[in-house]
Amino acid sequence: MNSSAQAIGNCCTGFAALIYALPLQHLLLELSRKKDDGGGVIAGLIILVPMWLLLLVALFCVTASGGFDWLRLNRSTLYLLTTMASLSLATISFLRFEMLARPGLFDRIIQSAPIYLFPAATMLLVVFSLNPRFATSIPAQAYRLPWVIVASLSLTVCVGYLGYQLVSAGKNGWAGVAHRFRSNSEVAQKNLARIPTLDPQRDFSELLSLADQFQSRSVRESAITRVREHPDFLERLVTELNTGAPDSALEFLNNATLSASEQQRLAPAARIAMERFTEKIQPELRYMPKDRRKALRRWGSSLFRSLAQKFVVTGVDFKPAIDAFDQTLAPAKAD
Repeated sequence: MNSSAQAIGNCCTGFAALIYALPLQHLLLELSRKKDDGGGVIAGLIILVPMWLLLLVALFCVTASGGFDWLRLNRSTLYLLTTMASLSLATISFLRFEMLARPGLFDRIIQSAPIYLFPAATMLLVVFSLNPRFATSIPAQAYRLPWVIVASLSLTVCVGYLGYQLVSAGKNGWAGVAHRFRSNSEVAQKNLARIPTLDPQRDFSELLSLADQFQSRSVRESAITRVREHPDFLERLVTELNTGAPDSALEFLNNATLSASEQQRLAPAARIAMERFTEKIQPELRYMPKDRRKALRRWGSSLFRSLAQKFVVTGVDFKPAIDAFDQTLAPAKAD
């Protein structure tokens, strides 16, 4: 018998027994007299966690002393199984404790059985395994097998429940993805059907909004094609950049394919639209949530730099407009 393991295991079991006999029993007695308002569950968690950690160390000492060698498994496997079994016993004890604090369908005695029996059975196993002289008249399997069977059942229940939750979460996740995909597909189909009904002159701004990054590629391409059917497309787009909704017009420029002459004509108006957008959002920043502000900063920084690169051949200087935007949306110290 390993004397160090025996001493450590006995000490841990002794401290666990004190927790089991005093604060745990006192709390259970209090809960049996009055209805719990939720504090009892928290107190139970505070008591059960250190008690089961002590018992886990004691079980490690049993394993180190060869107390589980009769299972014919190597020590590494035994340590792993001991850890998992202890965690499952502690988990079920706490779940029973929570049900005890809030009585439901089960009788209080049945609910409290794991809280009383699991720690007691574990302590007896440790004491008899580390101190064989205390159990000279008791067959070893009389205290080994019941604990192993209960621990195995607890572990099976916990692993099965965890697996069920993971499978359910996976199914829900895939269902959510499929639902979003169907929803996006339906919206895209509706937009594709609506675009031919929009008039390039009357609905010019609406068509521009259908060419942004949030639309599917097919919707963007269809909207861009329809916008270009405006009889004075280039001048109308310049007007939109100078006086209309700057964000939609800038998104359109970023997604559309432009000829060299179109780029030359549109570049100055694009810079003006950037400046207008920055001025437009300044009054809103004071009331804008942090997450919305961060998203806007990422969106604008990416879009403005992409357009500057797209129009680089025109010689128009976009740097002042980009710097103004960056300074306006600069992260606050609280961010």
